[in-house]
Amino acid sequence: MKNLKSLFLLLLLIISLSACATTASSEAHNEKTQSHKKLLFEDWKYKGFGKELPVWFEAAYKGDVEKVKKTIANPNNYKIAILTSAGVNSDQAEKSLLEQLNAQSNMIADFDSSWVLLNEKEAAEKNNGYPYFAAAVVFILD
Repeated sequence: MKNLKSLFLLLLLIISLSACATTASSEAHNEKTQSHKKLLFEDWKYKGFGKELPVWFEAAYKGDVEKVKKTIANPNNYKIAILTSAGVNSDQAEKSLLEQLNAQSNMIADFDSSWVLLNEKEAAEKNNGYPYFAAAVVFILD
C-alpha cells in the first residue's frame, strides 16, 4: 500500500511538472510572436477590464474625420469634430483633453473619449515624444 501511494504521488508530480513546462513554453511562444509585431497602440483605457478600443479611435488618431463619421452612430446628425491631446501618462493626456472639452462645453451635445499608450516609434515620430495620446469624438450643437 505504501508503494502504491508513493507511485501515485510520483505520477502526480510528473503530470504537474509536464503541465507547467507546456504552459511556460506556450507563454514564451506568445511573447516571441508579439515582440516581432509592433502594435500601434500597446495599451488603452479599460483594456485591463477586457474592453475593446473604440472603433473610431484609430481614425481619430490619424485625424480622419470622415472615417470617424462612418464608424459611429449619429442619429441627430450633429456636426462631428475630433479633439486630441498628449501626455507623459494617461492622466495628463486625459486632463488636457477634458480641459479642451470644458472650454467648449456650451457647443457640445455629447462626446466619447479614450486614451492609448503608443508604441515607441509612434510616440517619437507623431506625438512629440509623448507616449500617451487621448482623443474625443465631439458632437457639436448647430
